[in-house]
Amino acid sequence: MARSFYEDDEVVITKPGYNAEISKDLKQQQGAHGDVSLVKGMTIRTVPYLESSLNKARLYLHDKLSVIEAEIDTQISATRNELNTLSTKVSTSIKDPVLPNIIYILTLTLTGSILASKSSLPTRFLAPTLFGTASFAYYMPQTFQGTKAKLVYFESEKFPEVFQQQSKILKELDNQKTQLEATLASTETSLTTVVHDARVYIYDLFK
Repeated sequence: MARSFYEDDEVVITKPGYNAEISKDLKQQQGAHGDVSLVKGMTIRTVPYLESSLNKARLYLHDKLSVIEAEIDTQISATRNELNTLSTKVSTSIKDPVLPNIIYILTLTLTGSILASKSSLPTRFLAPTLFGTASFAYYMPQTFQGTKAKLVYFESEKFPEVFQQQSKILKELDNQKTQLEATLASTETSLTTVVHDARVYIYDLFK
């Protein structure tokens, strides 16, 4: 007899899944396709070779990234220390008012560049350098002397042969300057004596 449209369905009682490890025979059969394990009622198949390769790749990548990260941190720290050291050296080297002296220095440097704009390449390079150095020494003398001393010390530490050669040249120039000043002083004294003797002679002649 057919079921009436409004008749209740038969009660269907569902049975829970079989939550137990698979048999050894079935496990051995599935072993060719990978290891099989039961996790919370679910069958998980893993491939040992693939899993081992992925673990090795993951560990290798982790080690490389750790080394790169450590190297980046080291470089950042070293750069920060260098910048702090440079900032400290610059702040200790500046012993004159920065404003408005720096404006005068930049103005004269640009003036030298403009004046030598139509000259040869060496002149275009040397002119603003000379103008800038001269204005720096004039408007910020204490800072110029401090910077000069540090540059001399740096040169003596990093380029001792060049420093010794420059020291010899400067010493020779100082000696030549001293001799020239002595010669000029002697010439001036002799000239004064000659003029004095001439005046005395003329005075005696017309007396």
